Amino acid sequence: MELGWWAQLGVSFLQLLRIASWPREYTVINEACPGAEWNIMCRECCEYDQIECVCPGRKEVVGYTIPCCRNEDNECDSCLIHPGCTIFENCKTCRNGSWGGTLDDFYVKGIYCAECRAGWYGGDCMRCGQVLQVPRGQILLESYPLNAHCEWTIHAQPGFNLQLRFVMLSLEFDYLCQYDYVEVRDGDNSGSQIIKRFCGNERPAPIQSTGSSLHVLFHSDGSKNFDGFHAVFEQITACSSSPCFHDGTCLLDKAGSYKCACLAGYTGRYCESLLEEKNCSDPGGPVNGYKKITGGPGLLDGRSAKIGTVVSFFCNSSYVLSGNDKRTCQENGVWSGKQPICIKACREPKISDLVRRRVLPMQVQSRETPLHQLYSAALSKQKLQGAPTKKPVLPFGELPAGYQHLHSQLQYECISPFYRRLGSSRRTCLKTGRWSGRAPACIPICGKTENNTTPKTQGLRWPWQAAIYRRTSGAQGGGLHKGAWFLVCSGALVNERTVVVAAHCVTDLGKVTVIKTADLKVVLGKFYRDEDRDEKTLQSLRISAIILHPNYDPILLDSDLAVLKLLDKARISTRVQPICLAAARDLSTSFQESRITVAGWNVLADVRTPGFKNDTLRSGLVSVVDSLLCEEQHEDHGIPVSVTDNMFCARQDPTTPSNICPAETGGIAAVSFPGRASPEPRWHLVGLVSWSYDKTCSHSLSTAFTKVLPFKDWIERNLK
Repeated sequence: MELGWWAQLGVSFLQLLRIASWPREYTVINEACPGAEWNIMCRECCEYDQIECVCPGRKEVVGYTIPCCRNEDNECDSCLIHPGCTIFENCKTCRNGSWGGTLDDFYVKGIYCAECRAGWYGGDCMRCGQVLQVPRGQILLESYPLNAHCEWTIHAQPGFNLQLRFVMLSLEFDYLCQYDYVEVRDGDNSGSQIIKRFCGNERPAPIQSTGSSLHVLFHSDGSKNFDGFHAVFEQITACSSSPCFHDGTCLLDKAGSYKCACLAGYTGRYCESLLEEKNCSDPGGPVNGYKKITGGPGLLDGRSAKIGTVVSFFCNSSYVLSGNDKRTCQENGVWSGKQPICIKACREPKISDLVRRRVLPMQVQSRETPLHQLYSAALSKQKLQGAPTKKPVLPFGELPAGYQHLHSQLQYECISPFYRRLGSSRRTCLKTGRWSGRAPACIPICGKTENNTTPKTQGLRWPWQAAIYRRTSGAQGGGLHKGAWFLVCSGALVNERTVVVAAHCVTDLGKVTVIKTADLKVVLGKFYRDEDRDEKTLQSLRISAIILHPNYDPILLDSDLAVLKLLDKARISTRVQPICLAAARDLSTSFQESRITVAGWNVLADVRTPGFKNDTLRSGLVSVVDSLLCEEQHEDHGIPVSVTDNMFCARQDPTTPSNICPAETGGIAAVSFPGRASPEPRWHLVGLVSWSYDKTCSHSLSTAFTKVLPFKDWIERNLK
């Protein structure tokens, strides 16, 4: 006993020495720690612990040693967020953790979510899904991120089944439900028998399991997100649907099946009456369709049905059911509802949100053939007047939503004047159940400005001008701090998801190494150099891919061209529209004689320069210079250059006003001429500013542009 007491006293003494040796100021004791920002003041803590932090989104694991205090469950904090991590948007509110507050027991200098959107949990609100073992409950997922994956498993008590009903469904729609979807399986894991996969916003009918478990999987892809979904569930039995007639009592057995306890005068599995029971005669199937017994006792002798029998009706291909699709044999021996009919009809074709559809009034058009003309000439007018006029037979009966009668006509137009229609403007429902013509689509009108006829180019808002920004990775000149965005070039919007830009704007200088898409962005609807002046019209869009031309030479700047694919579509308006791509046959005059408009921002402008906030998109006319003359001009100034076949040189036109020096901008060059589809002049992209030298404008040297025309086919292949 004495030895045990002395040993215990020794251990306590060692613990006191250990506590006394701990520093009050935390210093990095592990080379893997994130950085000096974790050297923080902390109260005396019980121990050091190795923490692994998972960054939201990137799933990076950061390991570092940090003093931590354990809670009542002997758990160390797991919610520390590394400063480089980005908190996910599922946070409703966020807090900054610090020592000294009421919520600092397990948070050290980290940003964490104070409240998550419904269905999400965890310090970063990135976790979702759970195992549910309650008689009834709900699954609610408010909003959702890109590339999300959530799983729920619902367990009912033995002998019970589960019924799942969707209260709200708002996901991205496609016919195969392969992008964003909710998948329900009849079991307790992702390998169980699939019941169905759902997407879009149409709520499905209630779902019922065959066993005591349901598995629900939610998945989203890398683009678009909607409101999420809300589903409720409850455990049910075979008696939940009240299968017994005439006030019979449903009784469950141990196997989960049921039997009906009938009142006096009734018998049978469903308590169907045998006393004064009236049967229903066979209702028959509709013309161009058929019927099927889908519930209840069924037929007695092939010609009559017992009370409670349910008959469903179906139509053959290209016919649509008008009326009740189900009828039930009632106690009075009469079928419920009305006998349906099958009508030849067409399913309404699907159209995009950019197309407006109008159903024209029903009318059967008369067509004259040469035979009509022959009869008209051979028969007298009196005989024709005495002959009975045959009126066209119009369809009868109401159709379900989404269908149109034969000879119905749909008229289409674009919802905005900034789009033009492709395909048929009018389509007719044919006797084959198909629609005439071609499916309509609306695409943006290219090369159109608010005033196409004005000869003055200064001060115009060129709606296809795209500002290309890059994010700094370290200390930059001009007072830019790390992570700041700065303007590097201009590009040209050629459709809702594509921008054409010089390749040197999106690569490291002198290399073919492409800059990360996260460090680049495209801003549309911009006019002023200062961001604040255009805040209502700006569209800041992320980039999903950078496609460099395979022949790009970063030394000679030959084939200096790249395509930027946008993650989200640009919203077309008066301030944001695409420019046309010119074909060789569009240029009516020699390219050497063309007067070209160049537009762009002065990328060398300093934000501290007076008048910077009023600096706008600059533009002016330039004249094409012969390539050989361009090389000789530079050689006279001691600058040997090579102008390739993919380039052209141009310099400012002294006869027209201009406020732009192309050498100081990463601008774009365009010409205006009537297009093939419309006599109205349209602007066409012909070049991108590629290279120049110091004092180019002051010494009247030419600026070299990348020709767009030789790369037209390559650009169009990358538009999709």
